[in-house]
Amino acid sequence: MNYPQQEKILNFLKDKNLIVVSNRGPVEFKRINNEIKMKRGAGGLVSTLMPLVEALNGVWVASAMTLEDAEVARRYPKHRVLIPEEDPKFKISFVVTDRDRYEDYYSVISNPLLWFIQHYMWNSPYTPDIDDHVHEAWKESYIYLNQKFADKVVEEAKINKKEPLIMLQDYHLYLCPAYIREKMDDVFLTQFIHIPWPQADYFNILPEYMKKSIIEGLLSNNILGFHIPRYVDNFLHTCSDYVEEVDYEQGIVYHKGHHTHVKNYPISVDYNSIKSMEHAPEVRKKEELIKKIKGDKFLFYRTDRTDLSKNIIRGFKAYDLFLEKYPEYKTRVIFLATGKPTRQQIKNYTEYSEAIEEIIKQINSKHGKDGWKPIEYIFKADYNLVVAAFKNYDGLIVNPIADGMNIVPKEASVVNQTQGVVILSETAGSFEDLKEHVIGINPFDITQTAQAYHAALKMSSDKRYDNWKALQELASKRTIYDWISEQFEDMEKIKK
Repeated sequence: MNYPQQEKILNFLKDKNLIVVSNRGPVEFKRINNEIKMKRGAGGLVSTLMPLVEALNGVWVASAMTLEDAEVARRYPKHRVLIPEEDPKFKISFVVTDRDRYEDYYSVISNPLLWFIQHYMWNSPYTPDIDDHVHEAWKESYIYLNQKFADKVVEEAKINKKEPLIMLQDYHLYLCPAYIREKMDDVFLTQFIHIPWPQADYFNILPEYMKKSIIEGLLSNNILGFHIPRYVDNFLHTCSDYVEEVDYEQGIVYHKGHHTHVKNYPISVDYNSIKSMEHAPEVRKKEELIKKIKGDKFLFYRTDRTDLSKNIIRGFKAYDLFLEKYPEYKTRVIFLATGKPTRQQIKNYTEYSEAIEEIIKQINSKHGKDGWKPIEYIFKADYNLVVAAFKNYDGLIVNPIADGMNIVPKEASVVNQTQGVVILSETAGSFEDLKEHVIGINPFDITQTAQAYHAALKMSSDKRYDNWKALQELASKRTIYDWISEQFEDMEKIKK
């Protein structure tokens, strides 16, 4: 880790049986050239918690998401896979279920139903249609998988005499804490929700019995964490009709003789890890491509999974409008977008990926001239290329419809070397922290976003420098290890 909090975190955990629980595990198995290979998962959660799980020889409970995950899991007693096999540092305890059940749990309930509700993405006059298939997927798959996770967690909690510390993650496991609590009433449970919690009225899209089950599940935790105070407040209001008492000032919910502390812990970046990549040979090699694309132009950049919540198409529509309003900038700017496909087994997502490619073609056809292409789009970009682009952008666009946090502006600022300007959606969780040093936009306002592109181009060098420097300082002051250590500190206080 190499952070000041390291010793304190490890000291807290030394007598604990650490059990991290999430749908997606820290590694996944894929078949390559007829041989099963292990690949480490990406993202801040893995990079933060993996060193802790390894240091304590802990366990990570996760779904067998791929056929290869399930195949590897079946080679081991109770599906407890040693990672790595030749020199084990921790275990993944896989939850293995049949594919149809898993697909309904994941691709009908978790995404899109819950994900779309929590990101305000349903077009309510038309969607969602909560029909027999959805009700059946909830009852036969979402409940079932949450019970299977609970059984696995209880099994792992009893495997040694150390005090279990169970850290559940995210919206796939809303019911799991209640099922664990039924079997281990005195166990300490925490859960962190990495996505936004919507206003209570919007959460009412869900049928009453689903809402009640979710709230009962989440209130079975001792600590329930969100990124920012707004989500905490939204959750407290959502559950107010179902519980005996809500202390809004202290963030405590009292229900059925149990109380849950609802707190905000804003996640940040692994500053040292990102900074160490700045001069890595792989990144320098990718920079050659970035600099070739950029040339002497002003480089706008965005990087996203092709998720509908990322609002990619409106970002391009705004760029189209910007080129219409300010044609003098044609050939003087270039927009680089890198992306990764996500959830392509869900129709909404495949259609969105196709729509992204279509609007890029339209804009390039409409505005391109003299060999100049307004948008360069690199699908399936690796992180070395992303870091290379972070180093060289002049304007970074992050315009989600909603985001639990979105740490891209901080990650990018850590290594950026061009005093780049950040355009950031006011509905991203990170906006609360960064708003003084970015150009804020309403993600639905295409005209305002087009003006933000222009404002980024026209910003004075002094203002650019001040904002850039402030963003770098914010990223260095609060790291992802502050996020985890604050949760452990609260665990100690609440247990005492």
